[in-house]
Amino acid sequence: MLLVTAVDGPATADTGSVARYEATAFNQPNPTPADLAKINWEVRVDGVRVMRAIEKGPLLEVPVKAEYAGRDLLVMPFANSPTERVSKTTRVAGEQQRIDAPAEVALRIDGQRHYARLNDGAEFYVGSDVSYGQRRGLMNTTPGTDLYAPENYHEQFGFWADVITPTAMCESKGSFHCLNTYDRAAFTFGFYQEAAHVAGENFILQLRRFLLLPEARFYFPDLTLSGGHVAQKTADGITILEDSNSSQGLMDYLNPDPDAVGEQEAKVAAKFVHWAENSEDNRANQVAFAVEQQRQKFFSYAGEYDLDGAEDSVCIVIADIRHQGRAKNTVIQPAVRADDPLNALLEIGADKYPERIKTLRSEIERMTEEGILGHHSYSLVNRDFVLD
Repeated sequence: MLLVTAVDGPATADTGSVARYEATAFNQPNPTPADLAKINWEVRVDGVRVMRAIEKGPLLEVPVKAEYAGRDLLVMPFANSPTERVSKTTRVAGEQQRIDAPAEVALRIDGQRHYARLNDGAEFYVGSDVSYGQRRGLMNTTPGTDLYAPENYHEQFGFWADVITPTAMCESKGSFHCLNTYDRAAFTFGFYQEAAHVAGENFILQLRRFLLLPEARFYFPDLTLSGGHVAQKTADGITILEDSNSSQGLMDYLNPDPDAVGEQEAKVAAKFVHWAENSEDNRANQVAFAVEQQRQKFFSYAGEYDLDGAEDSVCIVIADIRHQGRAKNTVIQPAVRADDPLNALLEIGADKYPERIKTLRSEIERMTEEGILGHHSYSLVNRDFVLD
């Protein structure tokens, strides 16, 4: 196996520029082009992964975003897993944006509906108080002012902007501020509905990236990143809220009381709803994270369910089942092997989740009729969809 032993790149970079990196030394002499093409890359900013490029080859270009100002880029080429032993650190010039007046939230409750106002801004709807078993929480499924539309992201993500569309429509109808705080996840947010209850996954990873955005200091001045993890600034110092073993501390911060909608829960929800509605960077961050997350998961599913060469719609339904968690492998595997795997997979959960399955089926049929789906299959070698 070819391993990278040295990497070259700039010591400093300016925001708005493109930083270029090259793997320059290896554990084998004269590596073949095929071996070089298998080099992967990971980029972290202050310990938070912001980019992962699989089988990118020996060269990598990293757009230096405005939110990286005053921070360190850690760029690592790798075969199996990235390591700082083989990396390049680039200091991004400039200072981190400072916010003089952080968000102050004023709440108003009208029956079950919660409204908020940030500082002197206009009042907006946060969510409705709903029950779910023994729990209570907020739910906001109203459409936002800027819904997810794949054509807005084709230039950056290509076909993957379409791949994530059916699940996005099932989860949120494309609303970037979609919210629920009523189930065991404590806090689920965004157009792809990332949940906070799994350590080191989903909303945890999304929030780490949110906290790199300049607006984070306006919305959550008490939150920071420490060692790549979400932490809270307190009078006694820094308190780590999540790590590789647990996200319970963060769940308690986001939603302290699962039995009632409290002030902290409502204010946190209000900030996230307002942020998604008013920040293009927030929305772009959500989409970039969803695409990266799903690309990694599709590769895993391809090995797990033998999807090499499988049609795009079949892969999309499997990913939707896994994203919602509505079936185990003992149910999924027989459906994949059925004579008509697409319809067999679409039947999974139809009794318990009829509206979701209806939406999923409708989106796949629409996209197939429009010629968006039905022309790609998944390639395990390429870790990507390829044209048939």
